[in-house]
Amino acid sequence: MLNLTRISLLTLGRRVAETGIKPNSADIATLAMAAGNAGVSPVLVSILTDDTAPEVVRLRAYERVSCAMSRVTYRTDVAAAA
Repeated sequence: MLNLTRISLLTLGRRVAETGIKPNSADIATLAMAAGNAGVSPVLVSILTDDTAPEVVRLRAYERVSCAMSRVTYRTDVAAAA
């Protein structure tokens, strides 16, 4: 995930749903860095990147982080044109 867009978030979400967090750790790290820079809860970001946390806990953190980031990546000028 080189560029954080709504499409890349949807694509990552699909992959996480199919294979889980661990196989997508590089993209999860990118998402976590962007989320931290965007002001998303540091607790959620740290849980998302914690390899020792149970998968279900990381999945819940992923849901909250990706939801917050979808609001950050949403562009009203594009939505208005659609």
